[in-house]
Amino acid sequence: MIVASHAKGWKIIYQRSHGLLAAMLAYQYEIDLPNDIMVPTLIAIAEHDDGVAETLENKNLTQAGAPRHFLVNDDSKKIDIKQYINVMEIATSKSQLNALLTSLHLDFICGDPSDGQDQNLKTFLKEQVKNRKAILKHLNIDKKYVTRLYRFVEWCDAFSLLICMDKIQPEGRKMEVSESPDGDMSQTFYKAENKITVEPWVFKNETFTVFYEYRIVEQLRFKSVEEFNEVCKKAKVHREEFVFSK
Repeated sequence: MIVASHAKGWKIIYQRSHGLLAAMLAYQYEIDLPNDIMVPTLIAIAEHDDGVAETLENKNLTQAGAPRHFLVNDDSKKIDIKQYINVMEIATSKSQLNALLTSLHLDFICGDPSDGQDQNLKTFLKEQVKNRKAILKHLNIDKKYVTRLYRFVEWCDAFSLLICMDKIQPEGRKMEVSESPDGDMSQTFYKAENKITVEPWVFKNETFTVFYEYRIVEQLRFKSVEEFNEVCKKAKVHREEFVFSK
């Protein structure tokens, strides 16, 4: 989950909503890909954080019982790779390309298995290395081509996170997004409130709208993840819109 403090409590953005926003950016991106490549790539972008019900994961509450932002570490909780296993099962059941891109993304966010302390995670990541080699051989596609595709996935993911986490700098100050599929370093900034641009401009249309949904949870602490889940289900859904303009 993406969690931020709010005047009324907590602002909760589900990872799936962030993934949907990333897919909206990908849909608008000016990139020449055939349909049989573009659609699985869009799905990989939209669904890379799926796999579990976030509000029913114990790791998503801190020791104090507050909603836990996904970047906040909690050493008291052992790494649960259930989400990674589930998301790979879902991706593999769709297509080999979807599985390949999703596996690359999990490798990107988890890091080198030799650096991990959790043995289950190490084993999972080592298995994914073997799986990716097998898929590349099966699909008979160039590794450079796949690298470009994955940069596309990562670029959209990174940009979506900047928006959802309110990281884009105010007052027109530029900041880097990520390396584009073609190797350029993109920069973004606000042209006006909720009006975003990017340099160089990489989108098909000169203006378009994207959004993410969020909930405001007024209760500050929870006795259990089940209680948190019930409160989230009852919370009103809000929508934050952004206009992209060249």
